[in-house]
Amino acid sequence: MPKRARRTWIFYGIVVEVEANVMQVKSRVNKLLVALWLLVGSVSHGGARTPAPTVLRFRDLDGVQVNGREVVFPPRAQQLNGKQVEINGFMVPLGISDGKIRRFILIEVPLACCFGDGPGIEQMIFVTLAPGQELSAASDYPVAVIGTLQVGVQRRESGAVESLYRIVNARARKLV
Repeated sequence: MPKRARRTWIFYGIVVEVEANVMQVKSRVNKLLVALWLLVGSVSHGGARTPAPTVLRFRDLDGVQVNGREVVFPPRAQQLNGKQVEINGFMVPLGISDGKIRRFILIEVPLACCFGDGPGIEQMIFVTLAPGQELSAASDYPVAVIGTLQVGVQRRESGAVESLYRIVNARARKLV
């Protein structure tokens, strides 16, 4: 076999071997991409993901009826009981520790507002932040709160009504 034909034959063999290796790599990459796609799909659409919170407005809490000792809540509030909600408002701290707030009452307008009376108990939401969450002690700014809404009468030891609405395990962020 002439030298030139041998070189061509060797070159052809190398090309075939490289092509086979490239095909193996492509196959592995495709398998990895499929696995990654399935993983991302299961995380973004699976049961582990919590649904987006429902927007709650203070007007959704209006219409509480008291019949003797029975309290009847508005349909929208009952519908959202136990669900993740998001609502904006102003905080009234329920204690400050190390310059941080972990519990507060959320109201629609700041207490410093000079128009009308303060909010009634049906317009107050008691908020307890999730472990590790906290806000700075300044309370003159609006906040967005996301957490689980609890609807129902909560009483103090004395029997007095403390709250009708609560958001627990909450995250809160400053809006301005």
